[in-house]
Amino acid sequence: MIIVFNIYHFGLRDNIDYSILVPNSIIILAIITAYYFIQRLKDIPEVYYKVNLGFILIIVGQANFISYFLTYEDLHYLFFSEMVIKLPGVILTIIAFYQWIRNKEKKEEILKESEEKWQSIVEGVNEIILILQENKIKYANAKIKDILGFTPEEIKDKNPYQIIGLNVDQIIENEKDFQIKLKTKTGQERIFEVNPSVITYEGKPAILGIFRDITNRLYRERQLREAIEKLKETKEKLYEAQKLARLGYWEYEPQTLSFSLSDEAQNIFCGENKRCTFNFNEFLELVSQEDRKKVFEVRLEAIKYKKSYEIEYRINYGGEKIIKEKAKIIHKNTSKEKLIGIVYDITEIHRAYQKILESEERYRNLFEYSNDIIIITDIKGNIIDTNQRATYKLGYSKFDIKILNVQELFSDSFKKHFKYLLIKLLDTGHSRFEVNVKKSDNTLFPAEISASVFTIKNNKYIQFLIRDITERKIAEKELKLASMVFENALEGIIITDTTGKVLRINRELEELTGFNKKDLIGTDITFLPLFRAKHKEFQRIWELVKRKGKWQGELIALKKNSEVFPVWLSLIQVKTEGKPTNYIAMITDITLRKHKEKTLENLAYYDTLTGIPNRTYFFIKLKSMVQDALRKGEKIALLFIDLDGFKEVNDTYGHEIGDKLLIEVAKRLKRSVRRDDFVARLAGDEFVVVLKDVYSKEDITNIAHKLLKNIDEPFLINGYRIHVGASIGISILPDDAFELETLIKHADRAMYHSKFTGKNKYTFYSDITNNIF
Repeated sequence: MIIVFNIYHFGLRDNIDYSILVPNSIIILAIITAYYFIQRLKDIPEVYYKVNLGFILIIVGQANFISYFLTYEDLHYLFFSEMVIKLPGVILTIIAFYQWIRNKEKKEEILKESEEKWQSIVEGVNEIILILQENKIKYANAKIKDILGFTPEEIKDKNPYQIIGLNVDQIIENEKDFQIKLKTKTGQERIFEVNPSVITYEGKPAILGIFRDITNRLYRERQLREAIEKLKETKEKLYEAQKLARLGYWEYEPQTLSFSLSDEAQNIFCGENKRCTFNFNEFLELVSQEDRKKVFEVRLEAIKYKKSYEIEYRINYGGEKIIKEKAKIIHKNTSKEKLIGIVYDITEIHRAYQKILESEERYRNLFEYSNDIIIITDIKGNIIDTNQRATYKLGYSKFDIKILNVQELFSDSFKKHFKYLLIKLLDTGHSRFEVNVKKSDNTLFPAEISASVFTIKNNKYIQFLIRDITERKIAEKELKLASMVFENALEGIIITDTTGKVLRINRELEELTGFNKKDLIGTDITFLPLFRAKHKEFQRIWELVKRKGKWQGELIALKKNSEVFPVWLSLIQVKTEGKPTNYIAMITDITLRKHKEKTLENLAYYDTLTGIPNRTYFFIKLKSMVQDALRKGEKIALLFIDLDGFKEVNDTYGHEIGDKLLIEVAKRLKRSVRRDDFVARLAGDEFVVVLKDVYSKEDITNIAHKLLKNIDEPFLINGYRIHVGASIGISILPDDAFELETLIKHADRAMYHSKFTGKNKYTFYSDITNNIF
């Protein structure tokens, strides 16, 4: 239109320069073609309108430029057209294309960001996500490795049938969610719920499959179903158990006044297989008149103050019954608040209990008024109960005797055998033996003891029935005296030095074995031909005697004529001032064992573990020191020492460590006193110290302080740092007592005062009496 207008207005040139006209015509055609393509930018209005206007201006300017070479158009018009029309069009087009490029870059950034977000979401879900296209796996998220063990790279571009057992067509057929079993890389089978959908992926149709692992959910559902079945079964069993146990329940809703009884509760209150209807107040009327008030009060208090209660009462509906009732409020302070009561018919239990009480009373009468001493202990021998005969015969009060262990009632010689007796007794269930029993005043009487084990509520106890056999023993002693010469003639005795070298043998040994003095004297006892038959066993016994101080038991001996015969061998270590000086071996017939045990016991005055004087020597020594002090008008102090914490040492480290601890304690006690003072071990962790030539309490206090300080210092035994304390009781002669027994009793009492008032301290008996007064 512009070219035609210019030809009309300015006229057509005579000579047209086609070398310029043709290229510019091609340019305008190219611009028009480009204008056609920019129509695709309509979805970007801010770019489209600018580029559209720019192209129009460029086309107009280019058309005017071509007409300049066709017509006689003035150059001013051409300049105006280029500067005012064409140049703005070019500028506008450049601006529009710049905006289009920026817009495209922005979209690409948004698309990239969106893709990253999508990928992070896909990778973060707990389900497997697969994209299937052209019957191949095009994408798999990383979760597939956690669940199935395959990496996304391993399965990419594989046929889905190889992984999930389905191809794309089979997945498309399942329009809705479906379940499928898949195997992991290790062969484990898992169950998945699949949610398929059709999507476009990289410009092509594809299937998006979300595989949710429901194996654990199905397992929990199965467990829940089984739990429900078990609950149902348990409920049925509970109902049957309630019937068997005669256990029922009732419910009361205070807000609605609703009241109901369970089936078994109806059987209890109304009678077997009978049904009755009550309200809560009528239910109270079933209670016997004497119990009704207290039942009313506890039920009212439970409702008012939301408290639980437990009560027993009688009912007279259909015969007297004894009911035990427990109740509590549930759903407190809500519209569903209820008082639930559990009722239990204990009539038969109550009757049985009454019979037990009657039986127990009969047994108690037999127990209390028996002519023999009866003592009940636990399996460790701690006294739990005694009859009246025990307190009368032994001289203890009921309280005093119950703090003792039964072995403390036996003679000292028997105490060492007591633990073996307990082991045998618990194994066989019963035992009968004879022993000297000690009264509270330390006098002894011979007794025959019958011990038996019995069980109450899975707890084992021991009953000791002690019969005084003093008269029988007197008769036996008369018989023994009559036969003593004969019995002694059958004994063989060997005396050795500390190394075991035989020093002397008696005539009876020569007659018994056939060996004469030349055969045996000067020979090591472990190599005597007499013990050749059991050489290794005798060597073991000898080593034991050197450590423990004594041994006795059966052994096979050998006569000179090679004849073997059984003997009862007793070996004892004789000490002087705590040091071994000799060993005595006594060979006798087994029937004379008890007599020889007593003979050997009289030879032993020193404690075999610690090497200090024992209980026997202590009583002899103390008696002598008391008599001497009274004669000379001097004072002596008796210190009873009991270790604090020794039982815990035995329990924690064992008896071997405990024995070594006692040895070290004995050494420290001896180091803590003066040369003329006397130290002895009574039993277990009990020691005594007798102080001579004391002139004041200060002298005793200094030594007591020293004893406590030395014992309080840690003991290093087998690598263990062990700490014990000591409770000390002190009595002074003649200030606290003139008699031996009273002096001992007062020291013992003072020691227990120390133990029960803080331990690791000393107490004078005089301080106790002063405090009392």
